[in-house]
Amino acid sequence: MEKRRFALMICAGPYGSESSSLAYLFAREAVKRHKLEGVFFYEDGVLNALKTVSPASDEFDLVRAWQSLSREHGVRLVLCSAAGLRRGVGLEVAETGFEIGSLSDLSHLVVQGARLVQFR
Repeated sequence: MEKRRFALMICAGPYGSESSSLAYLFAREAVKRHKLEGVFFYEDGVLNALKTVSPASDEFDLVRAWQSLSREHGVRLVLCSAAGLRRGVGLEVAETGFEIGSLSDLSHLVVQGARLVQFR
């Protein structure tokens, strides 16, 4: 059976709602069972890349988790450039492993046949 291909779009910040955490859990399972083409961070989702995010010692470090997923499985982590500009998020304040892109990067993933799953 052919593996399903997924792309994720994350519109929520790393904390304040469960959306980004649920997206990460979905991504972690997708790389085990299917093919995760990439993760596109849009709107407040670009905040998932900030170097300045510092969770309490008893909280899950979502930013580092995304980096680890990318490093271990070769998953692209793409920040929307326009959303980043509006929120002061560029490569200079983003953690390593994240890249700047545009909606064309997202559309490229979908055109290639990946199923888009959005987390708000």
